[in-house]
Amino acid sequence: MKTTLKHKLLLSLILACSYPAFAADHEHHHHPQQAAVAAASTDSVFNITDNWTAANGNSFQLSALGGKPTVIAMVYTSCQYVCPLTVQNIKRVERTLSAAQAANANFALFSLDPERDTPAKLAEFAKLHNITNPSWTLAQGNAGSIRKLAVTLGVKYKKVESGDYEHDATIFILDKDGVIKYQADAMSKNMNGASDALKALLK
Repeated sequence: MKTTLKHKLLLSLILACSYPAFAADHEHHHHPQQAAVAAASTDSVFNITDNWTAANGNSFQLSALGGKPTVIAMVYTSCQYVCPLTVQNIKRVERTLSAAQAANANFALFSLDPERDTPAKLAEFAKLHNITNPSWTLAQGNAGSIRKLAVTLGVKYKKVESGDYEHDATIFILDKDGVIKYQADAMSKNMNGASDALKALLK
């Protein structure tokens, strides 16, 4: 029996988060057959009033990120390739900033995995990726809050049988009011556009 296109796509996406050599050829980590999620909104992300829990155990709302431009992505810590590369690309953007600029920006990672990504797991992930700057926030929420944020950002994601997630790999640049001003392919080798967009907001 021939493998259907749908099955091939599903296999490729499952492999993409597990095998770097395979994933390098796949820029987006999502499944085209999943339920449609609305395109990125022009509304402020900060309008979402759900509570999130940071890696340090503190509860906060997205509006706590207000007042500064924010670089944001949705990831999960069990991801072996796509998400770590997303983090490294955000850090590449961060390194293009002066110390003063970096202090006036937020960098935030929101987990797609409410069951496994406890605050302790997020703290471990931060340590693994040498995230020590206080401008960074790693957070987990419940399934509802994750869904609301994903819809507002336009991120498609789906939990698969293994417990992992198929998801879009996108880095977003928000202005100080939480409105999306720029989107970058998180798998791209060129983060110049994201850096320029963030620097423009920091002026």
